[in-house]
Amino acid sequence: MAPWLRGAVAGLAAPQLLGSVADGRTHLRVPVSQELSLDLLEASLSEQEQLVEEALEEPTNGAESDPYGLVLWPAAQVAAAALVALLKARAPAEKRGSKRRILELGCGTGLCSLAAAAESSGAEVVATDYRAEPLELLQQARHLNERRLGRRLAIRCQNLDFVNQRLPAADFVVAADLLYLRSTSEALAKGCLEALKGGAQVLVGDTGRPGRGAFLRRLQRELKVQVDFEQLHGWSLALPRHELIARQAPEPRPLPVGLMHLRPQDLA
Repeated sequence: MAPWLRGAVAGLAAPQLLGSVADGRTHLRVPVSQELSLDLLEASLSEQEQLVEEALEEPTNGAESDPYGLVLWPAAQVAAAALVALLKARAPAEKRGSKRRILELGCGTGLCSLAAAAESSGAEVVATDYRAEPLELLQQARHLNERRLGRRLAIRCQNLDFVNQRLPAADFVVAADLLYLRSTSEALAKGCLEALKGGAQVLVGDTGRPGRGAFLRRLQRELKVQVDFEQLHGWSLALPRHELIARQAPEPRPLPVGLMHLRPQDLA
């Protein structure tokens, strides 16, 4: 990873708890650069409880029963900060705000998409998830940020199961904290390779999920360089969370986060 990109991610401050909005959802403010912080929403405890109950009733522990996209995970802040830095680095070579295509996979609360739309106002930002609930959180957060920043954030939300569907064309692809199952991890690696073949740069953030090994092995088969995650740090948060989604900490604390930056020239 380039030193300038590593430096852009280093030193991020912890997300700040602002309180709750009217429907009980948790309201956060998350720094993604020295100049930019974004408002984000997590599901209320009752919404978390509902999805956990649905997950427990599923006959198999597959991605269909995933309740984790309703809260912010540490890798999302790191990946969003790296994406902002990449977009800034491209700006001198392109007209600022040119029509770049930015795709977030498994967006959850949508921090990376919000960061892309805020940093690159003319970009085509597509936030995808296979469930409707995270996309609803993102849309509500988008309105909060538009009011605070005083400008429109153009984000298109799309239902997408990247395990079974092809990815839309993009110039940048970003994914954070998705390596929790082997099947999902291998599918993400395949999607990353497709994106690289289409000329995209790819950012992946991970906190050491069980599928990391499967992801790396699938990637490595079609790359000419040895790749791995570079360890940086994010934040573990002290927020209202269902106990089966995340253990609640007494205060924010630094947490190791791996970040990978892939470019088309890395292909074999």
